[in-house]
Parts: sequence; C-alpha cells; structure tokens
Amino acid sequence: MKFGICCGPTALAVDNESLKDSVARLMNTLKSAGADYVEFPVASLKPEEDKSTFNELLEAMKNAPLKVEAMNGFIPGHHRITGEEVDLPKVLSYCDEALSRAHELGVPVVVLGSGAARKVPDGFDHHQALEQFIQFCRELGPIAQKHQVHIAIEPLNTREDNLINTVAQGAQVVEAVNHPYIQLLADFYHMFADDEPLGNIIDSGKYIVHTHLADTGRITAGTADSEADFRGFFKALRAAGYDSHPRARCSFEGRIENITEQAKPMFAFLNQRWQESER
Repeated sequence: MKFGICCGPTALAVDNESLKDSVARLMNTLKSAGADYVEFPVASLKPEEDKSTFNELLEAMKNAPLKVEAMNGFIPGHHRITGEEVDLPKVLSYCDEALSRAHELGVPVVVLGSGAARKVPDGFDHHQALEQFIQFCRELGPIAQKHQVHIAIEPLNTREDNLINTVAQGAQVVEAVNHPYIQLLADFYHMFADDEPLGNIIDSGKYIVHTHLADTGRITAGTADSEADFRGFFKALRAAGYDSHPRARCSFEGRIENITEQAKPMFAFLNQRWQESER
C-alpha cells in the first residue's frame, strides 16, 4: 500500500515565495515524513484559466521527490451535473481541459466526489438526478480514456450529499455506466460517519481504484481520542484484493494542523495499522 496526503501545492508557502520554492519545500517535507505521493485538488490545475499558472506547477513538479498520483475536488459547484441547470456540453468541456492537464502532470486517477455539483436540488426528482449523473459519467468515460486518467466515483456521507452515499451505491453506478475508466473510491471517513458495513468494500472490490481515510472527526489519522477502526478498513481492502492492485493507494483527507510536525507520525501510524491488518 502506498500512503499519500491530500493537500494543495502551496500548503507550506510563505509570503513572497515562488511556487517552485514552496512546492519543493512541501515535497521534501512530505518525502522525509514518509509520504509515497501527494493528492492535489483539480483547482490547482487552473482548468478554467490560461495555462501560465499550470505551467509553473508543471515546472515546479518536474524534479520533485514525490509525484501527484491522484487529484480530488474535480468539478466546482457552478458546473451542475444534476438538477434543472445542467449544461452538459459545458461541464464536459471543463472536464476535458482538466483531465488533459491532469494527464500532462502525470496523474493517473481523479476523484469524482464534487458534492456541490452533484447534490440533488430541493424538490428535484432523485431518480432523475441519478440518471443525469449516470449519463454524465457515460459521457465522461471516453474523455477520461482519451487522457488516460481513471475516474474514481466517491460516495459521500449523508451530511454532505444526497445522491451517492455508500460504496454499494457507488458500485451500482459504476455498473450502470459500464466504462473501464469510470470506477470507484472507498473513503473510510464517509463509511464510518454513516456506519456503512466494511463488507461493502469486499463486495465492490473489483471496482475500487483509490481510497481515502481520516480519523474520527476528520482529524489527522492516529490522533483521535477514540481511534477509528483502521485495521478493519485495511482488512477489508486486503480481502477485496486491493492490496494487489497496481494502483493501490490510500490518501489521508482531513484536517492536519501542522504538516511539518504531524505528517511523519501519521504515516508511521498508517503503515503500522496496515501491517497489523495482515495478521
């Protein structure tokens, strides 16, 4: 298992510092802390702007000790994919540019959570919204394949979304879309937030191409007073065969107060729980 962290390229930036310098310090800090990769937001690609800032990021990452092996925050809320205000050609054009830049950066998987874009509007028919989402994913599949970037649909807990809330529901969507580049993510935080059975991971394992986690309260893994069942999550991933997947990655996605101080013990903790889950 490779462990990474969700953060922005300027997470350790200081005033008047170049992007290249701030990225270099962040990558060196995380590499020393034990990270295997980083997961940036798609917003860092600036897909709705000219490529000048994106080119700066490309240059900054050229010789970095870590790679961007996943991205999240795919679709901003103003690009609706359910409801009355959907402009499918426009949102697909956005996706085309975003995935083109992701591919150029060498990113193999982009997470499709995007609750603000997909949440079913009040008074809108849920079944119709789900069909809109499935149709969007069917249109997105060939674009993702063209850019060789897999899409991982992320189920979100019921306080953040009202469309796809469980790994089992996500697997049903993947089956309905039926495209090899539209797959699934399992996020342990969202699962335990809604008491979703970990057995759903085993049942849906063939579709899972990426994973997220955080501790109770979405805080840094290993720092909660009452630790979430990381061993159980990892055992389920092993039982699903995810550990043998060539893209077996798990990103911490949550609050971390001080990357410089907290990242190293967090990665040590996650690796320890991963090893323990084999027993």
